Amino acid sequence: MMEDDQGLFALMQDFRTRFISPSSEEPSPQEIRDSYRETLRNVTESCAAKQQEGERTIERVQELRADTEEQNRRVEEKQDAILQEIAKLKEKQQLSAELSDHIHKLREEIAHKRELALANRKANKEKLKELQLSATLFKERLGLEIRKLRGDRLQFVFRCINPKDLEEPYSCIICFTEDGEYQLSDCDPPLDGIAEYQRKVRETKNFSALLTNLRKSFAALCTQVK
Repeated sequence: MMEDDQGLFALMQDFRTRFISPSSEEPSPQEIRDSYRETLRNVTESCAAKQQEGERTIERVQELRADTEEQNRRVEEKQDAILQEIAKLKEKQQLSAELSDHIHKLREEIAHKRELALANRKANKEKLKELQLSATLFKERLGLEIRKLRGDRLQFVFRCINPKDLEEPYSCIICFTEDGEYQLSDCDPPLDGIAEYQRKVRETKNFSALLTNLRKSFAALCTQVK
């Protein structure tokens, strides 16, 4: 571009020298016109070439600017995508940590419940043994029979209640809940006060009184049937 500027400047200088500066030799009008036309044509062609080159330079600059903007847009998109992936990764890591903590707490809770269940089961077995020992004291006097059923349940069968049939059975099933509480069920024949007997034995832990009350209730029921 500097060389083109210098060439254009030389043409202008030549034009000035030939047509503006004074000269000792006066050229003819035709020579002046021809020289003027040639100089003007050279200057015009040089300016036109200069303009075309400038336009090409502007187009190139615009293309480079567009490419730069496109590259910047792509870089921003990639940065946004990377930031989104990082956020997702952090969220997954946080969820994983929370899940691990929750699983750990669940395992501790399950282990604790298992220990309690084992302890209650062991305590229930000990209580069943005590019931069996206590019940043997009533067996001969009250005609009581104890049957061990599935699920650590005991069925107490009372006889010698009905004077007309001393072998007629009156029964009730007694077991323990997971919390170690007495539970009465399946009385045959059914008794109305079974819920109250269950409440009392849970409060007093007096199993002998429970058996006595059950026998009295069966005897009263037998009398009512008569």
